[in-house]
Amino acid sequence: MNTIRSGRWVILTAPTDRGDDPRDQLGGALDALRKRHPDTVFRTAVLGGSGPTIAVVLDEAAAAGATEVVVVSAQTVLDRKIDAWFRRVIGHWLREYGTGAPDVRLAAPLSDTATYTDLLDAALTGPTAPARTTTAPLTSPAWDEVPGFARHVLVCRGPRCSARGGPETAAALDAALEARGLGDDDVLVTQTGCMFPCSQAPVVAVYPDNTWYAELRADRVGRFVDEHLVEGRPVVEWAGARRLHAH
Repeated sequence: MNTIRSGRWVILTAPTDRGDDPRDQLGGALDALRKRHPDTVFRTAVLGGSGPTIAVVLDEAAAAGATEVVVVSAQTVLDRKIDAWFRRVIGHWLREYGTGAPDVRLAAPLSDTATYTDLLDAALTGPTAPARTTTAPLTSPAWDEVPGFARHVLVCRGPRCSARGGPETAAALDAALEARGLGDDDVLVTQTGCMFPCSQAPVVAVYPDNTWYAELRADRVGRFVDEHLVEGRPVVEWAGARRLHAH
């Protein structure tokens, strides 16, 4: 993506993408906004998950010379817990960036705007589609078998880990496993929600070895893969403050 230089950026946020970048859902709205505000850069970001995180997009805005960044929640109903998380992540980013950071401002929730009733009314009076009984079932023979794998690696993509290097760790792990020819039968990788020892972010856990890693940044992934996942020797000095032991 070519970085557009503009003094004003707007970031539309979603709590997590669960595999779908929110820009796909907001594409039409973003195109219309860009036409209305040609001098503004519009981006989307997530709190956790595999999409571009708020910290990553703020880095992009700062690198492009943005002087003002407005963060807007794309949720139509305010989730106070999610709202608090976004504020904490943005505050962390501002502290880490220090002097010279753009002026980051938070827009009011959509539910607090005068046009919120119009949004609801448009949904009520607009086209609707019937619910169907022909949707895919919740169970399938294809989902009966537990995958075979030697180790299961859990990569935290909760809010703090996503703001402190989780996305880069996940990407580096995928690249390292591919480079070494390790597939799902060898190492099954799952990106998770918050795993709780947030101060040790980014957090990674390995089962059945019962080992947790603290601050497993992208630059540590190569050694982690070679020593632990290939040779079977956990990197003890990077283990979390508490290691789980089998009962």
